[in-house]
Amino acid sequence: MIRVVTVIAILASAFVVAGGLFSTDNALAHEHRAVGNYEFVVGWLNEPALAYEPNGLSLRITLFANGVPAEESEEAEAEGQPVEGLEETLEAEIIAGGGAQTRALTLEPAFNDPGHYESVIIPTVPGDYTFRVFGDLEGQEIDESFVSGPETFSVIEDVGELQFPEELPSNAELQTEVDALGNGDSSSASSSDDTARILGIIGIIVGVIGLGAGGLAVASRRS
Repeated sequence: MIRVVTVIAILASAFVVAGGLFSTDNALAHEHRAVGNYEFVVGWLNEPALAYEPNGLSLRITLFANGVPAEESEEAEAEGQPVEGLEETLEAEIIAGGGAQTRALTLEPAFNDPGHYESVIIPTVPGDYTFRVFGDLEGQEIDESFVSGPETFSVIEDVGELQFPEELPSNAELQTEVDALGNGDSSSASSSDDTARILGIIGIIVGVIGLGAGGLAVASRRS
């Protein structure tokens, strides 16, 4: 029988590939907030924001010497100065739901985009999330929390609600199936049956990856 460790490695690799396919780097909904003379723009790296898909914090900080403009416009944004080097002085964390679980995030400067910082994570639970940014901002101590919602940025959606006509098993369900096979579940008639079931699980994941690649190709042609 295929060892369960090998199968889990295959599954992990498949999801990494899927992440590369689904990540479009299109951050649509963000919260804009004035913090003194600095504008914070915070949201997800990718939207729609779905559970079990690579995503993360998108943080943009811009200094406006004469104060943050009350209304957004290309002219007003052009007056701002992107603030660089904040990965050294600011910290960030992500909070699930009402704060039951918190995880520190590592801020990384976005490539060729001054003032923009990113931190990649894979959210695994649908619902509301909070990004907290705190620390030293050019000599000013700040502590700001940004909560997902209708007026800010997207909540994490359950992928099952978007699947049609049949809902695919979740990652947790797939893991349970793999664990049962690895533990010699009595429901498995033979090692060949176990192998077939595991290959079937992998086939489902490969199918999902294929659908994601197809959708991305269509989106690219339309852009």
